[in-house]
Amino acid sequence: MKILIIEDEFIIRKALRHLLEHLELEGVSIQEILEAEDGMDADILLQQESFDIVFTDINMPEMDGLSLLEKSAKYNPAAKWVILSGYDSFKFAQRAILHGAKDYLLKPITKEKLNETMLRLVENIKKEQNDFIDIKEIEGMLVDLESSIWVLDENLVIETIAKWKEKMEKQQLKLSYYQNVMNHIVKTLVLRINQKGSISLDAALNLSGENINQITSEFQDICIAMIQKTRSQRKGKIIDPIEAAKEYMLKNVCAKINLDDVAQKLGLNSSYFSQLFKRETGQTFVEYRIHLRMETAKKLLERSDLRIIDISSEIGYDDAPHFAKTFKKYTGISPKEYRQSLGIEV
Repeated sequence: MKILIIEDEFIIRKALRHLLEHLELEGVSIQEILEAEDGMDADILLQQESFDIVFTDINMPEMDGLSLLEKSAKYNPAAKWVILSGYDSFKFAQRAILHGAKDYLLKPITKEKLNETMLRLVENIKKEQNDFIDIKEIEGMLVDLESSIWVLDENLVIETIAKWKEKMEKQQLKLSYYQNVMNHIVKTLVLRINQKGSISLDAALNLSGENINQITSEFQDICIAMIQKTRSQRKGKIIDPIEAAKEYMLKNVCAKINLDDVAQKLGLNSSYFSQLFKRETGQTFVEYRIHLRMETAKKLLERSDLRIIDISSEIGYDDAPHFAKTFKKYTGISPKEYRQSLGIEV
């Protein structure tokens, strides 16, 4: 969702922006907020950009909010307008509605009133256009692509985007809206990957296209380019994520680390890491952790100065009987019998 705020008073403009940036409404995803301090500047923006929602002061020098609304209807007809005023006047409200405004907000604008207005506008957009992509769907796409790009998995990127494209084709998406969403995804992907450290991708990318398929295709090219640039920047210091996971698990074999801990350490989504680990090792995370603990236990059992209960604690088991049961299931014999087989007195 793209929003324009037109307000000549700096404090009011910034306060409204702050409220919009901290909205807590399910299903509302704001990709970009632009500002204009007068009607003339706003008129230029409205001719150059497409907006979903426009907030405008009713009284401004050179061009007032109602005149701007009337003029912009020619080149930005889909925008939903909200008039801002310091006057509680029925006449003002009536004029605003006649000009096509969807709501009329009195200053100072409260968080509660803004939330009500935004919720109403979003529902209106959904009903009119059937081109609203749910925020959960956008976040799911971001999470999947972030993980895939970070581990340089081009096939999974292509598969993820193909599924996304299939879903989008079933909706009647407005081109400008879809373009805004995809640009938001690109910028967020770049930001999240850069925040993982040691990688610097370019966020100055802008998707364009004559139709949704072209935009999606260009988006896929950008994601593949991100992988190539990530791979290039890692040369000489590239780390295989599964090998890194194994190394981290070995160093922390005595700690109670779980799948989420390791995934977070690697900067991967837990679900994706679980699938990747099973695919690359042939074992689930839990199976490999047991393998690692039991192989470490076997080495420790070779030391006659260590008690079995101490070894149990050393490899992350608080419950010695549980350790003994797991060890027997893994090796076929108990820890005590394993020591006896090595000729160590118990």
